[in-house]
Amino acid sequence: MKRLQIIVLAIFVTIPLCAQKPLENDEIFAIVGVNVPMYKNMGSDVVVGLHYGHYYPNGVGFRTGFQYIPTVVDIDNSFSIPLAVTFRTGSRTTSAKLNSAAHGIARTQVYDEGDALKYGLVTFLMNLFDRIEFHAGMTPGYVAGKSREIYPSYHHSGLGYWEKTWTEKPSSFSLSADAGFDISFRIWRFDLKLMPAFHYNITNNYRYHIQEGIRGSDEVIRTTVKPIKWFFTFNGGLAFRF
Repeated sequence: MKRLQIIVLAIFVTIPLCAQKPLENDEIFAIVGVNVPMYKNMGSDVVVGLHYGHYYPNGVGFRTGFQYIPTVVDIDNSFSIPLAVTFRTGSRTTSAKLNSAAHGIARTQVYDEGDALKYGLVTFLMNLFDRIEFHAGMTPGYVAGKSREIYPSYHHSGLGYWEKTWTEKPSSFSLSADAGFDISFRIWRFDLKLMPAFHYNITNNYRYHIQEGIRGSDEVIRTTVKPIKWFFTFNGGLAFRF
């Protein structure tokens, strides 16, 4: 009998504690976007990833995951594991979203009729966001591709000259410092995310070489080496909260 009383008491204590557990403090989301080196004449490439995030009632949380970029500055196959601390604002009410969207439309009336319609629609949709999340952290990774081969080209400006360019990979292990923010648009337990971020490559993974000389001669008249450190990503994602 005493054992039964203890079991019943444990059930009555446990049920309220489970009921108090905050909902939707975890999420899993997939992203696809573009990775852009912040230098002239550098090509961008796609980035894809799968992430998990956990959040506490005060809005602080963390996220991790896996990302893959097929090519970075012409060097193939970059794999990484983002690690970030996050802070997200509380969800806005439906009335707050609609009021914000209405005010946004009102501010676009200064434009001409055609532009007012275009910017008004964009402003209306952007002001329907559910919450904003800020994140900062570091991303260790591995660059599997080899240094790019030399590509010669020829230019004509008065006297012709030749130019050779290639990308060197001094290190395979990569580490970047990251900071950005997310804007979420909620549909039931799903979030549509817009995720701009900046990244600084701490390790020396990409060095872009440029050699120039007079056409018809092998003599090099100028050599330029650019360490590629800064990148910008803009991703879209779909998250499920649970």
